[in-house]
Amino acid sequence: MKKKLINLLLKLAGIIKKNKTYNEGFDTGKLFVNLGCGMHCVKGWLNIDGSLTSLLGTKNEFFNKLLYKLAGSSQYYSFETFNDVIVTKKLSWYNLVDGIPLKSNSADVVFTSHFLEHLSKTNGYRFLEESYRVLKRNGLIRIAVPDLEIAIQKFNNGEIDQTQDLFFYTSEDCDFSAHKYNYTFDTLKEKLEKIGFKDVIKRTYQEGECPDIGYLDVYPDHSLYVEAKK
Repeated sequence: MKKKLINLLLKLAGIIKKNKTYNEGFDTGKLFVNLGCGMHCVKGWLNIDGSLTSLLGTKNEFFNKLLYKLAGSSQYYSFETFNDVIVTKKLSWYNLVDGIPLKSNSADVVFTSHFLEHLSKTNGYRFLEESYRVLKRNGLIRIAVPDLEIAIQKFNNGEIDQTQDLFFYTSEDCDFSAHKYNYTFDTLKEKLEKIGFKDVIKRTYQEGECPDIGYLDVYPDHSLYVEAKK
């Protein structure tokens, strides 16, 4: 029942906020966007996620305490961290399957980490198209996803259960948590170039042109890091 109510609430929010844009307040200076961020947010960036926390979080500590008890992130974060992400780092909500809630040619940087694999092949391609749309000319995208080539290596080494759990993750509780499509550098590069991105480069952990990657990059052992320009 709880799962159904949460899914219904998120679906209604998607209908209500479908045409919202988050460019307000970023008309001057540079706009850095962190998409599908979960709780891993950066102050000064526009942090967008489709979670219940990002939808219902408020500046009111009392209500945030109630939300904290419902949120799955309570298993991993203290309330102090949870509240700081919502209030100080200004976590925003949007269903990114519906697009990216920004004006065209408005973002300097798009960062997304371990989000793309949670989208289907078709929705993932649309998300990359949307990223291209919202970036300014010569704007930067940095993508981190599980590296399918590492999965193949692990599988060939006999690490079958570990490979299944890490790269082909499924969830009994939340369909969105499941991994729906995986990438190698070559397959991701092909999609990015088809959309129009240029200078597609394979990067390493916490190395590249993206700001704040010392904090943003996670999962160094099995991630593929790619940067490209519009």
